[in-house]
Amino acid sequence: PMEYYDLGDKITAFTTDRTVGRDREKIAEVLSFSRFMYPHQTHTDVVKEVTEEFFALPEAEQKAMMEGVDAVISRVTDACIGISTADCIPVLVYDEEHHCAAAIHAGWKGTVARIVEKAIAAMVKAYESNPASCKAAIGPGISLESFEIGWEVHEKFVQAGFDMDDVTVVMPTKDGKGTKPHIDLKEINRRQLLSQGVLAENIYVSDIDTFTNKQFFSARREQINDIKCGRILSGFVL
Repeated sequence: PMEYYDLGDKITAFTTDRTVGRDREKIAEVLSFSRFMYPHQTHTDVVKEVTEEFFALPEAEQKAMMEGVDAVISRVTDACIGISTADCIPVLVYDEEHHCAAAIHAGWKGTVARIVEKAIAAMVKAYESNPASCKAAIGPGISLESFEIGWEVHEKFVQAGFDMDDVTVVMPTKDGKGTKPHIDLKEINRRQLLSQGVLAENIYVSDIDTFTNKQFFSARREQINDIKCGRILSGFVL
C-alpha cells in the first residue's frame, strides 16, 4: 500500500496507493508520527513553510493558512507532511545536511509556473539548503503516453520558456479523428530539479503511470461529470 523512497536515514518518504489514500489512521499504522497535515491545493505556485508554531494553531487557522498552497517545506520532526495527487506529479526533496524537506504538487499548471524550482529556492532561503546535496523522488503520476493535452496547453509551456521538443510526442486521439500532443510531465519536473542544482544521480523517478495502474487514483480515468475520485498522499516524516 506504500511506495518508499530512499532519500536518507532520518526521513521516511513515501507515496500511498488507493487502499490507503489520505487516511491518517492507516498511514499512522505504518509510520510513527503525532501530527499530520496536507494543504488544500488549487494548482498554484504557492510554497509555504510548516513550522512547530503552525501545529500550535487552532485547526481553523491551520486550514486557512494552507488554503491554495501547492508545495510545503518543513524541518518539523515527528509530523507527517504531504501533498495529494491523482495523476498530477508528486515531488519530494530532502536535504540531509539541514534535515528539512519539501513536498510538491506539480500538475501541468504548477509545472508551467515552475513550482519545483520555487520550492527548492524556498528551501535555500529558509534553511540554506545546497541543492547539490539534496535527494529527490518523483512519484507515481500520469505518463507521456497517457497525458493527452490540447495545443493551447502545449503553447503555455512554450511561452513560459520550456524547451518542449524532446518531451512532446504527437499521437492519434482515442477516437482516431486526429492527433494531439502528449507531454512528459515527470521529465519536465526532473529538469526543474536539475536546473536548481539537484544532481541527476540523486533523483529517483517512478515509472508508475497512475492512469493505467488501477492501484492508484486517476482523475482522468475516474472523474466523469460529478463523479469524484480519491487522492493518494506523497509525503515525509522527519
